[in-house]
Amino acid sequence: MNINTTKIISLLFFIFSAFYLYIAYQIQVFSFDENAPFNARTFPIYLGYAGLFFSGLKIILPEPNTIKVNHKNLEYKKTAILVLIAIIYGVTILKVGYFLTTSLFLASSYYALGERRWKLIFLLSFPFVGAFMYLLHGVLEIYLRDPFLKLIGVMG
Repeated sequence: MNINTTKIISLLFFIFSAFYLYIAYQIQVFSFDENAPFNARTFPIYLGYAGLFFSGLKIILPEPNTIKVNHKNLEYKKTAILVLIAIIYGVTILKVGYFLTTSLFLASSYYALGERRWKLIFLLSFPFVGAFMYLLHGVLEIYLRDPFLKLIGVMG
């Protein structure tokens, strides 16, 4: 058997999916929600099984042809910047709120990936997040705690 980086990454993803599935079964649900067809742990469990299935297939099935990657053409700097932006997003979302943090996350991600048209960056971040938040809060009645919108008086 020929071991290449794709197989190693698939094995790591298989292990990650197994751990994720274990954690998904630890999610507590309300007693009245235990036998419901869809509860808080349903989607994470299905996601864990899907990860196990697809990464297992990638490990077992043979590679049709190996792709040679020139590492000089990969943009490690942009990847590192995106990871840093995602970490900052995760740290600040509870303090600042969903709307502003997610909008700034999208805008800074677009900029880091090379987009320089500010109108497009604005239109694909702030209004999009506002519309999505309206769907969550207004239509689906899922409350998102948002200190920024509370501060400016949009949400109560």
